[in-house]
Amino acid sequence: MRAESSPASGEQPDSAKEMPAVRRTGAAPSYGKLPGRATGIAIFVALLLWSQLGWRLFSAGVFAVSCTALVVLAAAYTLLVAVRSGRSRVELERTYSEHLERLSENLRHIAYHDSLTGLHNHRYFHEQLPHEFERAQRYDHRLSVIMLDMDHFKEVNDRYGHLMGDQLLTFLGRLISENIRASDIAARYGGDEFAVILPETDLNSAQATADKLRQVISGRRDWGGGLLVGVALDVSAGVAEYPTTAASSEDLLLQADRALYASRSRRRATPTRPSRGPRALRA
Repeated sequence: MRAESSPASGEQPDSAKEMPAVRRTGAAPSYGKLPGRATGIAIFVALLLWSQLGWRLFSAGVFAVSCTALVVLAAAYTLLVAVRSGRSRVELERTYSEHLERLSENLRHIAYHDSLTGLHNHRYFHEQLPHEFERAQRYDHRLSVIMLDMDHFKEVNDRYGHLMGDQLLTFLGRLISENIRASDIAARYGGDEFAVILPETDLNSAQATADKLRQVISGRRDWGGGLLVGVALDVSAGVAEYPTTAASSEDLLLQADRALYASRSRRRATPTRPSRGPRALRA
């Protein structure tokens, strides 16, 4: 599954954590600190006193030169304040720009990921499938899709509760993401259905990946430090490939769904249901 820089579901976004720091930066610019203010006040007082008393204490030439020096000093201080103020504004704008960029990334992660499993969601899948299909057409590459459906998931919810069902879906999402390539796109399609886009993959290789996922899922019983008891953990899978079995992105999804339905029908002819017992987890 393609990695993104967004934070994991449930974590507080970095942008939210850094907002107080941003506000402090804007509220206390560098030129507003006590030494800078004291310097400005000292220059103002010196100009005021010198304009009132300097002509009495010194000759006209010395007084004129001193006044000029004080005016130049005041002008230099004003320029320094303006430069620091400009730098502070630039830094503040850069900080907020970075904050908005991180916020945008966080919102994108929320918009395109399933909060329960951490996989991509239905929307992202349907946006990426036409894109990957167009790329496969342009470069004359193969493109495959796997549809996965958990067997007897309703029975798991009915017998052990929806909390157990959520844990099971999270477990499946992790197993799927750990057993596909980084270039593959895995998504929670809806409910207990999952879908995987496999770029540059022919039908045989996609079927091998589907078989691998089924074996990995059916062979695991543990997650979160517990042991799954009495639940027949297995999935049905359907595979389709462009251009062998499908001629468009819509047809590719349709053929994979039909293959899934056929596989599910064959497997349900000899069902394996959860065993009796009130417990689902054992330490």
